Order: sequence, then C-alpha cells, then structure tokens
Amino acid sequence: MWLCALVLAVSACADGDQARHSQAANRLLQQNGAPDFADASTPDYAAIRHTPSGMICLLPASGAFQFELFPPSSANAGAQCSSSEGEVVTAWVAVNFREPTTLDIAFSNSVAQLTNGMSVQPWRGQPSEADRASPEGLPHYRIHRVRANFDGEERYLRLSMAEMDGWYLQQIVSGPLSEAPATEEVTGVSWRQGLQAFAAARREQAGAAQ
Repeated sequence: MWLCALVLAVSACADGDQARHSQAANRLLQQNGAPDFADASTPDYAAIRHTPSGMICLLPASGAFQFELFPPSSANAGAQCSSSEGEVVTAWVAVNFREPTTLDIAFSNSVAQLTNGMSVQPWRGQPSEADRASPEGLPHYRIHRVRANFDGEERYLRLSMAEMDGWYLQQIVSGPLSEAPATEEVTGVSWRQGLQAFAAARREQAGAAQ
C-alpha cells in the first residue's frame, strides 16, 4: 500500500512540474507571438522547440533568455535562441541554407565567422565525458574548442555543429577560461541531449512525410 502511495505521489509531482514548465514556456510564446515555436517542456525542464528543424531551447532557471526566427529578408531559413547563466552564454542556431553545402564547409565558415578578429589558441583541456561517449545513432557532428581573447579577457569558446536532412544545428558556448573544465562538462551533456532531440525530430518528420 505504501509503495502505491509513493508511486502516485511521485507521478503527481512529475505532472505538477510538467504543468509548471509548460505554463512558463507557453507564457513566453504568447508574449512573443512566436510562429514555428511550440512548448517542448518535460517534468525536468521548461523548453520550447523550433518545429521546422527540431531544435530545442531550454529556458534557464535564472538569467536572460531570447529567441527569434530569422527575418523573411534573411538569405536562409532558421531560428536562434540564447541564454545566460552567470558568466556563461549559450546560443543555439538552426539553419536551412538556401544554397546546398556540406557539414565541413558550413562548420569551417562558422568557425571563421565566430573567431574573426579575435586572438585565439586551441583549448588544451579534456573533452567532456559526454563527447567521449559513442556517437552511434547520432548524425555526424563537429566540435571546435578555443581560448579566445575578448577585449583583454581570456574566454573559453566552443562551437558544435551537426547536419540532418538539410538542417544544420549549432551550439555556441562562451565562458570564463577559469571555469572552462566545468563548462565543457555541462556543455557536452547539453549538446548530446540537444542533438538527440534534433535527430529524433528530423526522423519523425521524415516518417510523417512518407
């Protein structure tokens, strides 16, 4: 009997968290009048999804959060979101390029644009445990990590990119160099989770189109 009561209590708590997170996400969507975005919350976090690409944007527990679609005048279709927690800034970008390209070309161009005008050196730290896990079942991806000088401040900078069915998913993270190992671990987990959600959404859309 007590076990049943415990299961019911946990279930009710999860349902309550889900509702609370969905409420926060839907309130944000309503305030911004955001087409092509939908609630993607779970009991663990509040989130929104860019429905055309499958990109997931988690709402931070504290700190700033922004999201937007690319304007109609943009050369490519897509969307982006960004958040900050402490001194760590994270951005996600989903792009569908008008002109066909490849992952290697798109990634190389993004690295060049991101580091343009900055003094950068390779980051010599250890890749996150999540990045060292098997990539089986995931789309191909690339990761670039550097230490960069922002107006005299040394920062850790990481760019990750994957491609699936013509959509390119990017995660860009910047944080204090002194916190780089911890930021790398957290970022590796969030990249893997975001990549899995992106791949699942792309497969779902491909199945629905058949």
